[in-house]
Amino acid sequence: MAAGPSYINLSDSKSDEETWLRGPTIYGMEFFDKHCHFGNEVKLTKANLDHLKSQVNDYKPQIPYYVCKMGKTTNNLTRGKMTFNKEYTEEHLKNYLTVPTIIPITSNTNAWVGTRVRINKVATGHAVITTNWPDVVMGAEIKDGDICMFCFYDGTRELGCFVTRLSN
Repeated sequence: MAAGPSYINLSDSKSDEETWLRGPTIYGMEFFDKHCHFGNEVKLTKANLDHLKSQVNDYKPQIPYYVCKMGKTTNNLTRGKMTFNKEYTEEHLKNYLTVPTIIPITSNTNAWVGTRVRINKVATGHAVITTNWPDVVMGAEIKDGDICMFCFYDGTRELGCFVTRLSN
């Protein structure tokens, strides 16, 4: 993985706030970068960055965090699903997804959410959470444009996941 600048300043005339850009091909050299996989292009505000640094400083997972900007497909409350990119699925989840699996997922963003979701690897090579995903979106109050961090962990008998919405 090639290292790029540790941040890219994306300030414009409307805002003087500095933002840090990360994504599948935009790498950084901050200490947290080696513990994160960025699923799509995200602009991290100072608050996002501080939250991410704090989380990684508190817990360095065996499976890297998956950080992404949430979109309309993800937040659809009737047919919503969460899709993880092929690279992350292949490198970190494929051994857990030889068959569709029901896993626990929790979040303590605003309100505690605890449910079981179905995750499986689809023909395109992506891991996808479907069943009960809308319950997570509603309970964690995830909105279009939010940046979320997924922490997959190898529980005693199964894969599990904790999702956190980064500070806005």
